[in-house]
Amino acid sequence: MEFTEKALVLRVGRFRENDVWVKLFCAGRGVITAFAFGGSRSRRRFSGCLDQLVLASFSVGTSRRGSYHVLQEGELLHAYPGLRADPRKLGLVAHCLKFVEAVQVGQDGARRVFDLLCETLSTLEDGSVGAEMLPLLFKAKLTFEQGLKPDLALCVHCGRPASDHAAWDHDCAEADISQRLAFSVERGGLVCGLCDDVPSEPLCLGSVRVLEWIGASRPADWPRLAVAPDMRRELGRVVDRFVAWHLGLRWENGTYRKI
Repeated sequence: MEFTEKALVLRVGRFRENDVWVKLFCAGRGVITAFAFGGSRSRRRFSGCLDQLVLASFSVGTSRRGSYHVLQEGELLHAYPGLRADPRKLGLVAHCLKFVEAVQVGQDGARRVFDLLCETLSTLEDGSVGAEMLPLLFKAKLTFEQGLKPDLALCVHCGRPASDHAAWDHDCAEADISQRLAFSVERGGLVCGLCDDVPSEPLCLGSVRVLEWIGASRPADWPRLAVAPDMRRELGRVVDRFVAWHLGLRWENGTYRKI
């Protein structure tokens, strides 16, 4: 079966003198691996297309036995020069690409994640998203797009309204016990203060609102988000545990590992 599709190059490697393997994130098919035979010396078929962090339109076929994908040609669409010229931004991009690859996005839902990744790259190239926030925002948004958006309206244990506490923050020492909020990683949502027997992470109202905002936002909105360091650490802890529990992924030594 042959197809032509937009794809972002996640990784590239050489397996013979002139041949290249490429890991692609295809807009309609998710993550695939394909081989470009003669790709390292072909200027006509793959001009500028076989580098990491390249958006291209690829024509893809299969081997004679149909056991692997073969790149036939590619047309360069965008090479993100504004990202390549900035080592700081390039490091943030690498984090996002590794997460996409680790999640192993399949055909179902691939288009939403592909659009999310491309808009994230364009937003970062055109402006600035804080190094402390981009991996958190991207990781949370992509996880929500996998059908794992947390319930932030009702307590996941008793069903009571959990977030109707406009005047409350968990740093307030005078808050009534019934107004305290927490997040259950295992159950994927908020737990009200009356259900204190449910294992959960403390979560202030501001963090709840940021999680709600992430679910409704687009990457183009992210540069305007400002979060205090304490809240950022709280959100990071909750999102990391949520991703580890539901996707089985943990960031260790510069990469995502299955757990």
